[in-house]
Amino acid sequence: AAMKPTVDYPRRGEVITTPSYTLRVSAPAAAKRVEISIDEGLWWPCRRAAGHWWYDWWGYADGPHSAWARMSVVPGRWLRGAPVKFFASLPPEM
Repeated sequence: AAMKPTVDYPRRGEVITTPSYTLRVSAPAAAKRVEISIDEGLWWPCRRAAGHWWYDWWGYADGPHSAWARMSVVPGRWLRGAPVKFFASLPPEM
């Protein structure tokens, strides 16, 4: 069985308290492309750096969220990992 991509950060149940957040995904070395979907929305490309894949996220609302990662080893074929559920609780605007 092929390994699947994993959302490392945020961790399950984590509470994000900053106005922007960089999600980290781990994927096998064979992954040619990794994308992320937040709250079952559009799939966005992640960038590869330092042995992981990254996605910068901002403009989110307070409350529960979920993140899914998928990877492509062969063009046009995607393998999706399990969702991670987490929360955002932003401080009030100054």
